Parts: sequence; C-alpha cells; structure tokens
Amino acid sequence: MRISELSAITGASARMLRHYESAGLLSPGRDLNGYRHYAPEDAKTVHDVRCLLASGLSLSEAASMLHIVCGDEPNASAGEREAALVKLDERSRQLDEAIARLIAEKVGIEEIRSNIERNYGRA
Repeated sequence: MRISELSAITGASARMLRHYESAGLLSPGRDLNGYRHYAPEDAKTVHDVRCLLASGLSLSEAASMLHIVCGDEPNASAGEREAALVKLDERSRQLDEAIARLIAEKVGIEEIRSNIERNYGRA
C-alpha cells in the first residue's frame, strides 16, 4: 500500500510515517517509480508506535521497546526485557516528579487566588 493508504488506515500523517521510517521503525519497499510501498503489517507497527508514544515514551524509547512490548513473539532477551523495565521505571519516576511539581504549582495558584479574593473581594 502507498503512504496515503497507510496514513488513512492508521491516522498518522504521511510526514509522521516518513519520520518513523527515518527513525528505523518502518522499512517500506520502493516501487519502480520510487514511491514507498508498505506491507499490511506496517499498519500494526504504526499503531503500536503510536500507543507507546501516547504513553509518554519518546520515539527513540518506543523504537528500543517496540519488539519487547508489542511483538507477537517473545523474542527479546532477558537483558532487553530488564533494560526496558528499568527505563519504564525511570519514566514513571519522572512522571511522579512532574505530577508533584504540578500539584505544588496548583496549590500556589490557589493561594494567590485566595489572597486576591480575601484582600479585594470578587470582581
């Protein structure tokens, strides 16, 4: 299938599909006229990549974990699985820190708002 067809099936833009290709996540063949030609299983790869990205992983992180997390067969080594788990734990810790920071910022905003209402009333 051509890039426009894969884009329609997956919801990923043609530009994003080319980006996935440059990152090594897709390897389309080429027609004689130079157009990219994607295999039907590339739609699953795009879906899997988008799921990993939606969970907060970077493209390089998604690329390194794709065969571990989304593969049809458990072909990852124990070392690869352990490395993926360590990376996921690190990302989870980073998210916890970001959530704590956002909560603290929200508390600060609410305090400022209360001070304005207490000192000047509501507009």
